[in-house]
Amino acid sequence: MDSRALLRRQLDKRLEGMTREQPPTGGWIRAIRTALGMTMAQLGRRLEVSAPGIADLERREASGSITVAKLRSAADALGCDLVVAFVPRVPLAEMLQRQAVRKAAQENSRILHTMKLENQHHGVALSPDQTRSVAQRIAKRGSGLWD
Repeated sequence: MDSRALLRRQLDKRLEGMTREQPPTGGWIRAIRTALGMTMAQLGRRLEVSAPGIADLERREASGSITVAKLRSAADALGCDLVVAFVPRVPLAEMLQRQAVRKAAQENSRILHTMKLENQHHGVALSPDQTRSVAQRIAKRGSGLWD
């Protein structure tokens, strides 16, 4: 097994329990601050910014225009850890296989087009097994798979 396959398996296993949580309306900073009974001025003192600065921070988080560094500072001031993760929608191995199949279909289409231009296309098509075989070869290309 190559190192990339091992890395994919390890990442899939590590990420399998993670979910894509929707942030609360108004963002996590506001939700945690409010749940703790902390005012904007109190959080502002911890972050050395004004209460209007906290309102701006909360607005930027809710709009998605805040930096990770600011989120990390706010989390720390609220006694929280910031967790930022990419959670794949499907297992990484499946994502790779899907891309390889798409790439195989593209290559098959180009070959078929060339054969049509040369009038050699009659009865030519890849079976599902042949497509999978091509996809497996393509998957071994590494980064070339994503071109």
